[in-house]
Amino acid sequence: MSSIEKFISQPPFILQSSLAQLRYLILSEGLPASNDKHQQRVRCYVWSVLARTSMERSTQIYLSLLQLGSAPQPIFQKIKNDTFRTLQTDPKFINVVSEDSLIRCLSCFAWQCLQIQRDEDGNGSAHQVSTYVQGMNVLMAPLLYSCPSEPMAFQLFSTLCYSLIPTYLDSNLTGVHNGARLLDICLKIIDPKLSKFLSDNLLTAEIYGIPSILTLSSCNKPLDQVCKLWDFMFAYGFHMNILFVVALLVTIRTRILNSESPMNLLTRQLPDFDADEIIKLGVGFVAKIPSDYYNLLVQHLTDPNLTIPYDE
Repeated sequence: MSSIEKFISQPPFILQSSLAQLRYLILSEGLPASNDKHQQRVRCYVWSVLARTSMERSTQIYLSLLQLGSAPQPIFQKIKNDTFRTLQTDPKFINVVSEDSLIRCLSCFAWQCLQIQRDEDGNGSAHQVSTYVQGMNVLMAPLLYSCPSEPMAFQLFSTLCYSLIPTYLDSNLTGVHNGARLLDICLKIIDPKLSKFLSDNLLTAEIYGIPSILTLSSCNKPLDQVCKLWDFMFAYGFHMNILFVVALLVTIRTRILNSESPMNLLTRQLPDFDADEIIKLGVGFVAKIPSDYYNLLVQHLTDPNLTIPYDE
């Protein structure tokens, strides 16, 4: 039994202290990479603890939504247009997660959004989350891959969408576009030469970075390494994804600078990455980011009215 398993098997006495210890264990030891049912439960439980997501009624909630059937049109067609191609180049994912599973979870989420829209007056942040936007299928993928059941994956997905990154999933993808601007800013601070090269080639983050931002890097490969990034981001915040994208660019900077077609390199499938390397680089970048910009990184996930100052 790993240190993390021992830790989560004991009742926490002081919530904040216990969460801090769990975060440290993830940073120092990491979660096991094995994808058997036991390790799935460990990872799912750790993610749910860090996200403050109760699994107590997850099955009951999921089944009640499942009884409503497929999402209403045209939402269902939008879901179907995306699910069949979700991570189709990853054989491990295909062997673990079926398209039907993706469709069920995303349909249930759409029904849940519609219920919230009926029940609330529209002033809550949850109301702002769209029933479905392209990219939700890829966001759902690591959860279905890592959780031992659909209800658990669905419950975590709901927390992610409503509480952790709501601005990413409103009708205008407000947080995603703010994230792209922040990515440009952070890259300029971290690697001015690479930033200038991309700018000279008209490659802003709006051009190449939207998929990695919207999906919290889950569109990249391999999925096992994506899950390790998510371990860290559940522990320390999904705002770190922007710095992880910068880190990925830095690791392939020589290829970018020497490429005859940097747009093709960045807008097609990015090279496989090593999560430990990306995390180490991304954490190291934090000290280089001015505090006002770091605060914007944190806030852009949840504040739809954020203004990103951008000095061209």
